[in-house]
Order: sequence, then C-alpha cells, then structure tokens
Amino acid sequence: MECSPAKRQRKNASHVPRRAQILDIAVDILVERGYRDTTMLAVAQRAAASKETLYAWFGDKLGLFEAVVRRNAARTRVKVNEYPDNVPVESVLTDFGRVLAAVLLDEQAVAIDRAAVAEARSAPSLAESVTKLGRDSTLRSLADYLERCRACGVLRIDDVHEAAETFLALLLGDAHARRLFGVIEKPSEADIEDKAERAARKFLRLYGVQREAPA
Repeated sequence: MECSPAKRQRKNASHVPRRAQILDIAVDILVERGYRDTTMLAVAQRAAASKETLYAWFGDKLGLFEAVVRRNAARTRVKVNEYPDNVPVESVLTDFGRVLAAVLLDEQAVAIDRAAVAEARSAPSLAESVTKLGRDSTLRSLADYLERCRACGVLRIDDVHEAAETFLALLLGDAHARRLFGVIEKPSEADIEDKAERAARKFLRLYGVQREAPA
C-alpha cells in the first residue's frame, strides 16, 4: 500500500536527524583518513547503519560529501534571503558574513576543501562539487541580494557577481588559505564577529550610496 503524502512527509522528516548524524560521522572520518581512505563501509560501521541505507540516501561516497557541502551552503542561503527589505544593508551583510565565515572556517568545511585540493587530479568530481554546490551557490545567493539592493538604489554596483566575490575577499582575506594549510586554528566567535563587521563596513565604503535598506 502506498503511503499518503502526509505519511511520507513524516517519514522523511524522521530521517533528518539520522542523516545529519551520518554526515557528521563521515566528516570525522574524512579528517582522520583523508578522502581516498574514507569508505562507505567505514562510515556505515561507525554510524551503526547499513551500507544499503547509505547508498539509498546518498548514492555513493561523492554523493555523501556533496550532501555535506549542500548542508553548509544551505545555512548561508537561508541567512541572506531571510531578511525583509527594511533591514539595513550593513546589518544584513554583517549577519551573513558572520554565518559564512563560521561555515567556511569550520573544521568540516576545511576538511572537505583540503580533500578537494588533495584529490583534484585523481578525483576531480569532488573539487567540482565543492565549487558548484558550495562557493558558487553561496555567491549566487549573495549576488541576488545585492541585485535587489542595486535595483532599489541602495548600492552602486556595475557587476553584482564581482561585488559578491569582493565581499568574500573582504570577509576572509587569507584566513581560509591559512586554515587549509593548518597554520591557524578555527577563529573564535569574537574574531568572526569582527571580520563580519569590518567586511560590511569596507564593502559599503566601496559600493554604498546610503545606509538605508531597499524600500
């Protein structure tokens, strides 16, 4: 007998915490072993799950880590899109920058980025997925917000995609590269707050027309 739509929805919702747990375990193993030596079997064993469940949910190892990248990107997309137009641009950019820096400089994202670099020649699909589903997706969301601001005359921008990349550079500087190299630790909440505030102020000095949000 087929499940009703409501029953299927409840069933899918019940899988969410379990999927999140498995993704966290997969990243833990990735940090310990690297991408090449992380296997679906190892993840299944540590998660006390069957390989069949993992393959049914994620397809393969690449799909498993794509799900991690999508989860990280979704956090930033929701953040930049959740504000009404009457919220000041500086507040939106600061809040978005805080979330984005916390995600990109967290151990999970850094571990996946390291794996993508290390396996770029032997497993280019991972690097392609990280770029497409992570960085590009996040920048598109920010560019969409900046386009709204430009259309309302709040920001003076010729190319919103270039402006989005500028904000990312102002936010992170060389911190992401230094995290990849392992020469700095994950920044504190206070450090991330400071990065976000400074990036927003500098961005508005470059592109701002006024300090009001789109009407």
